[in-house]
Amino acid sequence: MRRVEFYVSRGFALAAVLLLSASALPAQQDAGANDPKPAAAQAVRNGAGKKQAKPWTPVYLSDGEPNWQGFWHARPGGDTYDITGHKPRPDFNLQGDGAPKPGIHRVSGTPDGSIPYQTWAAAHYQDTFENIDSPTKPQYVDTQAHCLPDGPVRGLIHSGFEIVQSPGYIVLLSEQADEQVIIPTDGRPHVDGNIQLWEGDRRGHWEGNTLVVDITNVKGKSRLDMTGNFYGPGTHFVERFTRVDEDTIAYEATVTDPAVYTQPWKVSARFVREHVDDPIYELWEDACHEGERSADRLVISPEAAKVNAEAAAEAQEANKPPEK
Repeated sequence: MRRVEFYVSRGFALAAVLLLSASALPAQQDAGANDPKPAAAQAVRNGAGKKQAKPWTPVYLSDGEPNWQGFWHARPGGDTYDITGHKPRPDFNLQGDGAPKPGIHRVSGTPDGSIPYQTWAAAHYQDTFENIDSPTKPQYVDTQAHCLPDGPVRGLIHSGFEIVQSPGYIVLLSEQADEQVIIPTDGRPHVDGNIQLWEGDRRGHWEGNTLVVDITNVKGKSRLDMTGNFYGPGTHFVERFTRVDEDTIAYEATVTDPAVYTQPWKVSARFVREHVDDPIYELWEDACHEGERSADRLVISPEAAKVNAEAAAEAQEANKPPEK
């Protein structure tokens, strides 16, 4: 399995290099096109409705697809401590009076704005959350601290990203952890179900002015935020990117997995265009690297590490076969 994933990932990386080395498709103006104002845009949270949409005529590439190339960033963004907004980080983003700022609420589709976990999943999340700031075991450490891929949803909200387009493909280049996400839009089927990928297998298609991305084959090891909200290897994501105006994309992802959640739920965000007036801007390289190994030593106390080591030694001793 690891060998299969290695070759698939390497193939994707090669495709990214080929795409990025090619010139961007020329854009053409469609003076007769109208902004469809899709209903999804009306449900945008986190400030999308506060901005008056500017008159805008969509621009298309020479292959007929909407031209969305450029740099984008979630607003508000950068904070993926708790996507439900229920748990503001106690030692981060403090207000003038020293109290934590309210969290950013991004979850919808449920009665109380919480993620609708199954009973076992709620217990798993609670156990992680209670140990997240003072982890005693490696499994409590946020995967992002290890520089592992963010997976669906989180990477887009956590950092800025660039959209690059080529015939039959859309590529998302993230500033966080140097991630590249390649989305074929040529109608090809998903890869075999036995293949699991950190970023999942993505297939996109256009519905008017909305890019719809279907994500399957996720590993289920990344997290949705720092508090430990999570998904499983059978989770299915459907992302909808709707261009609201020249500088705004409304984002909504529907998350479904009966093994983890009691019902489908949604997470939403608003992306705004950046660096429009800087023709030489490039993404900053993130020094974070996959496979980073110091996180456990940095955040797990020596006392906890000693207890873990003693427990592991005892378990190993107990599993030894009896001497003859």
